Amino acid sequence: MPGLGRDWPMETIVGDTAITLLRFFVKPTTNMRFDTTAILASLALTASADRMEVFTTCASFTCTSYDAWFYTDYGTYKVNAEKGCRGTSVPAMVEFCVDWDNRRAHFRFSGQGKRCMVQDSESAYGCAATCYKTTWREIPCNWRMASEGDPATEIASSAFVTMTKTAGN
Repeated sequence: MPGLGRDWPMETIVGDTAITLLRFFVKPTTNMRFDTTAILASLALTASADRMEVFTTCASFTCTSYDAWFYTDYGTYKVNAEKGCRGTSVPAMVEFCVDWDNRRAHFRFSGQGKRCMVQDSESAYGCAATCYKTTWREIPCNWRMASEGDPATEIASSAFVTMTKTAGN
């Protein structure tokens, strides 16, 4: 799997850290109930931003980016990073869209708000055609999806429509 050439994959380190923190913070009572606050706090300490690696192959006049890997705290998943929106194999991911023209992407897990990524780096690598590896990192979202509308072009109220119709426009 690309990106897992390390001695200890990030998922293992994060998992071990969570277990160590759980042992430190969580003190079972006599009836084996755990302190929920301590569990949530320890998991929050081990959370890291999601990221993605995309392997793009270009030949003739087209490029394909369907060979990509999405990394979460819970595992690594193969995804199709072609332009546009699609489903993925990432558990609980309900939305995944890539905008190659602007080098950005957004995704959403069930029960969460929109999360965003931007292309962080690009490097060529050897293959039979022209190939690039791009890395993507999570950032706070600072753009809107087309379905969310652009406040600069939205009509502020229905009164504007009524006044425009009355004026004959």
